[in-house]
Amino acid sequence: MAGKMHKKFDAVATIGRYTDRDGNEKSRYLNVGVVLEGDDGRMCLKLDALPIGQDWSGFISFYPPKDRDGAGSIPEQRRDAPDDDQDENPF
Repeated sequence: MAGKMHKKFDAVATIGRYTDRDGNEKSRYLNVGVVLEGDDGRMCLKLDALPIGQDWSGFISFYPPKDRDGAGSIPEQRRDAPDDDQDENPF
């Protein structure tokens, strides 16, 4: 893949569940890499981590990347999104 690449999506896996201090059950997420897009429109997945274990479903979902200042493009109330096979951003 020649040419400049830019970040298109964050690659995220649901790796388990936990209970917060208020007693609410939440999903635990791991950013496992990024999807990059080249000038020619081709995309590739760059993995930085690969979750293993019984709590990982085998799915990796792609979400718009967060802004550089740490604020996501998705509203905060969507943090507790459903499992990986849904189209909502867990951030």
